[in-house]
Amino acid sequence: MLRNRKTKNHKPHLSVFCSSLNSLNEVGSLHRALDIYRKFHENGWEISIYSRDKQREIPEIGFKAEIHPQWPYVLPKKLDGLYQLFFPLLHFGSGKKTDVIITLQGFSFPAAIAAGKLWGAKVVARCGMVFGESAEVLKKTGKRDQKKLQCEKKTFQKADKCIIPTKELADWVIKNYKVNSEKILIAPNNVDTELFKPSNIKKDTDIISVGRLVRKKRHDLLINSVSDATYKIKIIGQGNMKEDLKTIASNSNCEVNLINRVENSDLPSFFNASRIYVNIASWEGNPKALIEAMSCGMACIGAKSPGIENLIIDGQTGLLVEPEPKHIRKAVEQLMSDESLREYLGKNARKYTIEHFSLDKVFEIYEQTCESLTQG
Repeated sequence: MLRNRKTKNHKPHLSVFCSSLNSLNEVGSLHRALDIYRKFHENGWEISIYSRDKQREIPEIGFKAEIHPQWPYVLPKKLDGLYQLFFPLLHFGSGKKTDVIITLQGFSFPAAIAAGKLWGAKVVARCGMVFGESAEVLKKTGKRDQKKLQCEKKTFQKADKCIIPTKELADWVIKNYKVNSEKILIAPNNVDTELFKPSNIKKDTDIISVGRLVRKKRHDLLINSVSDATYKIKIIGQGNMKEDLKTIASNSNCEVNLINRVENSDLPSFFNASRIYVNIASWEGNPKALIEAMSCGMACIGAKSPGIENLIIDGQTGLLVEPEPKHIRKAVEQLMSDESLREYLGKNARKYTIEHFSLDKVFEIYEQTCESLTQG
């Protein structure tokens, strides 16, 4: 039960549980991942961040917060679970002032529920995707995958509130994890619409896509679908398919540029210098890069896949296609040859993003949820 900390000068305290700040920084997504918590700080909340970083050096996050990495409690990989087991006790001194704990992913910090009990804090299980649903769609059945799934299920079941990005994912959680619908709130992944906005700069790229270079993102399908054309393509991301994609690109007539890392704040210039954004992944949760491209007023093509087809309104905010070469090629050719259609879809996408995904609008849901828990 939440201890009554309310005094005249009390500031509510939010503790954020996440994986690795250094890992987020390496892929250029650190500040995007923490935008919501920066807003909490700006609105008078004190913030602590408990991360799984195993090194002392932590990147600058851009706002005031107490940061507690796993360092110096670094154990051999086989014993790493002991840190999770004893985490609430190890950090009791700093954690006992916490009013609300929030997780960046339900499966990433199994100690959240135990910490909530020991520290006297409420727990919000927040996620940008539902691992169990992705495992079902992508047929992930390995031992490690099942462990993540069970951790996520337990976290959602025992949390005081759950924040899930889409209605479809919320329905999946209710059905498959047997979670009470009354404690679930829907809050999509947010985008900074003031940063990600249209800019009239020279176009130097025909097609752009952002996402890890892994099988489910299907960048190979994109390149192969338009390989007979001479488009300029940029794909931003890292992953184990990089060498394969280089080989595929070398056999294509297109000019394909694979870019390892771009800071999130620099992405708007890449989007605005491109004509079309494409995401034909086999599965997505609530894809941030696609939302950011839409916020920049880009004409977007998306596959009829979970997480994408419920984000793009076909013919209004983008084009939805079957993930087959002939359909992808036809959609690309249609947009490349019709500037007015690109502008129409882009304007609608921008308006839709502001109405549904703006940082301020999404933050309201988070703040109201956490404030309601401090009242109980």
